[in-house]
Amino acid sequence: MNRRDMIYDLSTIWASVKEIFPYFDRLPFDWDEQYLAYLDKVLALSTDDEKGFHELLFQFMASLNDGHTEYYPPQAYRTEKPSYPLDPPSHSWQEGVLTIKLNEFLSDHSPYVRGLLEEHPDARLVRLDIRDNRGGTTAFSARVAELFISGLFHGCQKWAQLRKANEVATASQTALSSRESLQKYIDAGLMTEDEFEESRLILDHLKYEHYKDCYGAEGHTALYQGPLEILISRRTYSAAEDFTAMFKSSRRGTLIGEPTGGSTGTPYFFKLRCGGSGRIVSVGYRLLDGTEFIGCGIQPDVFDRANT
Repeated sequence: MNRRDMIYDLSTIWASVKEIFPYFDRLPFDWDEQYLAYLDKVLALSTDDEKGFHELLFQFMASLNDGHTEYYPPQAYRTEKPSYPLDPPSHSWQEGVLTIKLNEFLSDHSPYVRGLLEEHPDARLVRLDIRDNRGGTTAFSARVAELFISGLFHGCQKWAQLRKANEVATASQTALSSRESLQKYIDAGLMTEDEFEESRLILDHLKYEHYKDCYGAEGHTALYQGPLEILISRRTYSAAEDFTAMFKSSRRGTLIGEPTGGSTGTPYFFKLRCGGSGRIVSVGYRLLDGTEFIGCGIQPDVFDRANT
């Protein structure tokens, strides 16, 4: 490694996070000051200490405390994480109860689930077991949810940074002006206090576009509308949490088990010069009713740790 590339990698992480991360209002520190603190650590590190450098970058990103924001060192310096089953979907049928186990949403399992529902139209209860589901693509999970939830439905409130070059430029002219200059603009009717505050939000990367996700369609009728249970655990993660949120927010079915993993989002992926790579969450999440679940998980309706 060389010093230039070490500084470049640290700076790339800092700049990328600044433009993408949606939770700056929750950090207990200033991100710019955090960067300067870690820059001092990188400058003090020997260029021969590759392991120490990658550990620093790992700690730098881990300080953001988000499950979808992390640094991946080169393979030689990675700690093996526990593996989880990625078995194909499976099912069981017992005394009128159809249990469908989905361990991932990396592909579209809706044809498989649809076939089971059509094969067992007399099911008195359907259980969707996603206790070992580590996620994948939310659009695939939504296709399964549409078999059980009618109409147009939602899962979460979402937000992402909203920054346009001309707005940032205007905000810098406003927020960095003296209070006396600002008061002149306000007195002349050229701006308001609210516009001034918005300028500060833009510069602090706290101006967000708020929206809610949308699935299904008006007039859509679910294939199965009977009793439903969704089995969840701490291993229910990412797109599987989006899936869980669809049922929670739609009040469709009963969530049984433990709180979910507490991490989802649309991550931005990037590679770095010294062999590492990373991802940064780009979208903030709450349940549709405003309930926080990032970091704590979606709560079940019925706690059942014995089966998780």
